[in-house]
Amino acid sequence: MAQMTRFRIGLLSSLCLSLIIIGYLFLKPSIPNENSIREYLTQNLTKWTGAIVTVDGSSRLSYFPRLTMEISNVRLTDITKLPALREIRAKRMNVRLGLWSLFSGTPKVDRITLIEPHVKSSSIARVTAPESGLNKVPVFIQALASNPFDQFVLEKGVVTVDGPETSEEFTEVNSKLTLGSSSGTVSARGTFKWRNETLTFGYEGESPSLEAKTVKIPVSLTLQGEMVSAEIGGEAMVTDSVRVTGNLDLAIQNLPRFAKWMGILVPDDQTSGNFSATGSFHWGGNRIGFDEGSFELYGNKALGALALEFGDPRPQIEGTLALQKLDLTHYFKAGTEPKPDTKKARTKTVDVDFPLLHHLNIDLRISTTELTIPPVTLGQSAISFSLESGKLMADLALFDICDGNGNGRLEFDATVPDSAIRLTAKMTDVSARSCIEIFTPESPLEGTASLSADVTSKGRTARELFKSLGGKLSVAMNAGQADVDIAKLMSNLKTGPIKGWDTVRTSATPFQALKGDFFFRNGGAYTDSLTINLEKADLTGEGTIDLAGSALDMRLKLIDHPPAKAPPGEEKPDPSPVGAIVIKGPWSQPSFSLEPAKSSAHFLEPPVTSRSARLDNN
Repeated sequence: MAQMTRFRIGLLSSLCLSLIIIGYLFLKPSIPNENSIREYLTQNLTKWTGAIVTVDGSSRLSYFPRLTMEISNVRLTDITKLPALREIRAKRMNVRLGLWSLFSGTPKVDRITLIEPHVKSSSIARVTAPESGLNKVPVFIQALASNPFDQFVLEKGVVTVDGPETSEEFTEVNSKLTLGSSSGTVSARGTFKWRNETLTFGYEGESPSLEAKTVKIPVSLTLQGEMVSAEIGGEAMVTDSVRVTGNLDLAIQNLPRFAKWMGILVPDDQTSGNFSATGSFHWGGNRIGFDEGSFELYGNKALGALALEFGDPRPQIEGTLALQKLDLTHYFKAGTEPKPDTKKARTKTVDVDFPLLHHLNIDLRISTTELTIPPVTLGQSAISFSLESGKLMADLALFDICDGNGNGRLEFDATVPDSAIRLTAKMTDVSARSCIEIFTPESPLEGTASLSADVTSKGRTARELFKSLGGKLSVAMNAGQADVDIAKLMSNLKTGPIKGWDTVRTSATPFQALKGDFFFRNGGAYTDSLTINLEKADLTGEGTIDLAGSALDMRLKLIDHPPAKAPPGEEKPDPSPVGAIVIKGPWSQPSFSLEPAKSSAHFLEPPVTSRSARLDNN
């Protein structure tokens, strides 16, 4: 049985071989030769692309293992019928023909492979043909419908895309493009290198449809690289431009590095930060936007709308976002002081800086339930950012700050050599203890307060900012307590100085009101109008709080309230001070001493020109 099977197989094989030999002998004159194939290719490429097709090199026809023709030095110039394409030059072109070409005499091309091609194209594609009466025939549909070949392969190619101002070059392009001339479908797979980064792509485009003057193509695109991965599913709409809408899933492993790769100016010190975005999007030209998306950057997660315009040297970011929390710690750099040197220091201190202000334009509206701006963490907030050409304006509505609420405006000008800052703010019903403990572990005051501030500064380091502080802070409290026993302190100081808060914090001193204006200068806050209304006396004071050095230099005076009426036969008591409490040294461990009064007059004698008015005018 097995012997009979082998005999039948051998007989069938011999018969097939005989038929092929007979067919070859009889049909040999009809087998396509080099000249007929070259003519076929030239005619069809010209008809399809509208180009001038030139073949300068030699050609070679191979029959086995596949019917293939290799042609060298092929050029397609002045391409007029394919959108965006301008010129194609290939070192070699391999043309694979179908088996039926052996017998029909008519070449049937299965695949064209371009070896080491250089493709020139334009980012400004003409997508419609010249007008003919009232009709415009979309060039894109024309190209798909008239395509005479099914597959195109690029090996070790270079693709140059010319834009309005710049050109981009994609190298090491290895791809396979499949065109369904009957169905209009397009698929592509491959790899390429752009700006020294290798990416893998996949594309699936279904049959296009024409509505009015718009071509619509369902598309699916994937892109994968070391820094970025993207997956798009949606629809491309082609008119006089190209627009894509759908869903985008985007992940960037290192946003600053990715931005530099894309040609966006980013400072060198920005070296990390992953970014992800998912949601419905639109893309057209130099603008990509999420109509409704989910975003994450440096651990900050947001929902909302976001768009990026990247056609200009300064990309424009705009949107409306809602966040559970917003932590801006990453954007405040911590640097080191320059080492002492007899020569001019080469290392620039950058304790506080916002380098991205120089490289972006922003129009953002943000709401969050927790806002961290080192060293402060705030509660529910709404912020509006406007940044243009290095000038930032941020309007803040703070619904939870130090257990109170407030609003303010921050202006930051990074275009001047020393960045200029101005902060105006008003806060009501805030906890004095909570606000003070932002800057120091323990607060000497407790109670609710109202504050208004108009503060300016300039510089690029924390030290410079403190040193150049200017402006005014006004504080008012209706009731509260000071964490110091004033009466006991006055008594103990008569025997000598005291050091440290622990000695004077034996009990608190309540007060009915507190008010004062603090003027910022030389890295400190100066006051000459501090007044604390105690039950039977006023505690007045003047002095400086050194913010940069964390030190105090204050003088406080206790003045008894005079009775409304003097008893019969007695004179009205003299409320003149008997001495001043002097507080000096670091605010964590200051020294207290008693300075005797120099006269019966109030020790805070007003100068000829009010110091407060002078500072306020400055």
